[in-house]
Amino acid sequence: MMNNTNKKKDFLSYIKTPLSEMSIAVLFSANNIRYERCQLYSDYIQSLLALIFDTYMGDEITTEEYKIQHFHWCWDKNIKNFIEEGIEFKDTDVSYNYFLEFMFEVFYTVNGKENKPHIAMTIRTLWLSLFSYNRVKSRSDVDNFIEIYGILEKSLKIV
Repeated sequence: MMNNTNKKKDFLSYIKTPLSEMSIAVLFSANNIRYERCQLYSDYIQSLLALIFDTYMGDEITTEEYKIQHFHWCWDKNIKNFIEEGIEFKDTDVSYNYFLEFMFEVFYTVNGKENKPHIAMTIRTLWLSLFSYNRVKSRSDVDNFIEIYGILEKSLKIV
């Protein structure tokens, strides 16, 4: 039986140890990850984040209900913007709920975010890094990336 020290080491290794380029390539190939889609999904996420950060009116006038409405408006606007470019994402519950929960966890519930511009930059950088096709990643990074890639893949309407 594994003791707690070994479990901690294994977990830290999972989240910190970089995989080789070959390991990443094998995982990407096994999960049908395509470079062009990585770029598209990264653009989609960055566009959503830009809408959220650029149109948020501030905590002092924003209620919990408004935050949900704000996210919903940004989500719909992002989808419409991509449709205008000939790229259609279906409004799936899974992708909507994933990003809604994420934004509530790291943005909407953070007090005083208007005075902490690093929060928006950190969130943008996180997503750019996660969807960077050629960046060295840990197994944890790859697992998270594959999960989110799959969610967005199901949202993309192929015509």
